[in-house]
Amino acid sequence: MAQSEQKSAFSVNGVIAAMSDREALIEANQAFYRAFESLDIEKMEPIWLRDSKIVCIHPGWRKLTGWGPIMNSWERIFDGVFEMKFELRDLHLLVNGDMAVVVTEENLTQRGYDGTMRTQVLATNIYERVGNRWMMVLHHGSPVIQPAN
Repeated sequence: MAQSEQKSAFSVNGVIAAMSDREALIEANQAFYRAFESLDIEKMEPIWLRDSKIVCIHPGWRKLTGWGPIMNSWERIFDGVFEMKFELRDLHLLVNGDMAVVVTEENLTQRGYDGTMRTQVLATNIYERVGNRWMMVLHHGSPVIQPAN
């Protein structure tokens, strides 16, 4: 591990452990997708930095800025489906100081009022380190119109 790589603390069953920036970032990103799959706004809220500067762009939506509009968007999404399951591929991580970027391919299966739908989205998730936690400050999902060869 590089000397400049910081450590973050996390708790599992009450045991505090240290993890590298990359490990902590991967865990923060996994927590985002667990919250997404849970369809529970109370699990999504702690993922995001509570700030007016946060941004979210859902596939096909206009840019949303700020805590209220973004949390309202998650409630609308959660209310419209019964189940969401993600398979993430091609994870790319970049950590630079207190900012980090995760780019991934989301392969989503969702069950809703209109049946089951499968979609592919390229997602960019940006996190800011606050204390020892990575907090989401941006989520941008772009639909994949034509799969890559």
